[in-house]
Amino acid sequence: MTYIKIGDYVYTPRFCTVQISKVFESEKEARSCGYCEPTYYEGSHVILGKALDLYHMEFAAIPKGGTYAEV
Repeated sequence: MTYIKIGDYVYTPRFCTVQISKVFESEKEARSCGYCEPTYYEGSHVILGKALDLYHMEFAAIPKGGTYAEV
């Protein structure tokens, strides 16, 4: 399993290339912090977006099926 960390860039079908600002252990935790926009990323993580204003977003990664271990 490849771990995504803060600062990594990933390609998502909805938003093209995005930079990861946060990494959460669960999707529930990410959604409670406002990361709720789906990106339709297909990989080892769920990538969710959070609107900051009309033109800016932040993105968070959540590993699928396990807890995040920082390397």
